[in-house]
Amino acid sequence: MADDKNNSPWGKPKGQSGNGNNPWGQGKPDRNRPKPGEGSADLDNVIQGFKSRVQRGGSGGGGRGGFSGGGSGGDVKFPKWIFAVGALGVLAFSSIFTVQGNEQAVVLRFGDYVRTAGPGLHFKLPAPFETKTIRNVTQQRETRVGVNRAAESLMLTGDENIVDINFTVLWVIKDLESYLFKVDQPDDLVKSAAESVVREVIGKNELDAIITTGRQELRGAVTEQLQALLDEYEAGVLVNDVQFQKTDPPAEVEDDFLDVVNAQQEAETAVNEARAYRNTQVLEAEGTAARLLQEAEGYKDSVIADAEGEAERFRLIYEEYRRAPRVTRQRMYLETIEDIYGDADKIILDSDAGSGVVPYLPLDKLARPGAQ
Repeated sequence: MADDKNNSPWGKPKGQSGNGNNPWGQGKPDRNRPKPGEGSADLDNVIQGFKSRVQRGGSGGGGRGGFSGGGSGGDVKFPKWIFAVGALGVLAFSSIFTVQGNEQAVVLRFGDYVRTAGPGLHFKLPAPFETKTIRNVTQQRETRVGVNRAAESLMLTGDENIVDINFTVLWVIKDLESYLFKVDQPDDLVKSAAESVVREVIGKNELDAIITTGRQELRGAVTEQLQALLDEYEAGVLVNDVQFQKTDPPAEVEDDFLDVVNAQQEAETAVNEARAYRNTQVLEAEGTAARLLQEAEGYKDSVIADAEGEAERFRLIYEEYRRAPRVTRQRMYLETIEDIYGDADKIILDSDAGSGVVPYLPLDKLARPGAQ
């Protein structure tokens, strides 16, 4: 049997001298292989020594705190304090935890909720007695509705039209206990509740208001009702905003609808122009009427003042006439003749003035054209 091994086609094992039977020639010597006569550490013996050392509680032969080797008598020993330190390290690692400033943690004891921990360093019982779950409560989350599914985006309006709506709900966690334990799949709940609320609000409004001027009112109503519904479910969610990316008629009738919208806008423009013209005319008419009224009031006051003045003048003349009738009649006669002939270019000579009186004739006035 030994002859068969030595006559192997590969020659002697690596590191032994050969007689040329090795087809590859002389092999390189193994420097790590112990020399004949020297003891070698056996792995099985080392393991067996470790087991026996543990069973004896760390006492026995060999070097201090390490391996005692040399042949098959190798042995391992560990001090008892190593096991105590290791147990304390595992206990501390599973009992102390840190919560960041944007996070909250819930602590469970045997699966039941115990408390919510805020930011900072905290202590709990080691697993499996107590466990923790940490979530980011300040990160704003987005829930999109109607983006990739036509069944979500098409909704019926109050005037029995169809509108294509895409919107996004922006929300954060406000109560981690409720978010984790009082509802199942809170993210899906936010989406379903948002779609339900939007359908309800859309069903109470007309299409024109939804796609034109009523989007802001729609946004506020949806945000308020969605928050109330999630609070009723105790979802632990705070809705920050609801943003509508699209509120359009369906693509199949979009062109026709745009024509209708353009016609309505043109009609509204014409109505606004007519109202502006009416307001202008009304203001001008009111201004003219006010001016005429003021002129009439002025004329009335003027006529009344003239009449009162004439009446006062007649009264004064009458008083003078009562005191001196002849003089008053003469003065009235002369004033009347003066008023009548004041602008005439005629000279009247009284024949009764006497023959010895030379009349005075104002020649400069008689030289005027048209004088007689």
